[in-house]
Amino acid sequence: MPRRNDIHSAFVAAIQLNPKGYQCLRTDDFIRELAKVHWHFSQADANEWIERYQEFFVDKTPDSSENRLWMLRNMGGGL
Repeated sequence: MPRRNDIHSAFVAAIQLNPKGYQCLRTDDFIRELAKVHWHFSQADANEWIERYQEFFVDKTPDSSENRLWMLRNMGGGL
């Protein structure tokens, strides 16, 4: 049975460091990690969750894809 706190854990597991050292993730990476803990989000659901609960991450997607690129704002902490 999926637990709510597994959503945040899946989010953290999806975060990667890009070549410039910034913390970032793609929507599909978050969805893949969610599936490992028995949560099934669409891209729209995943993006909405990130927008609502991860205020320190900003959408830096270069096109109109739903597989968004989320990057940690240059403000310090955030997780």
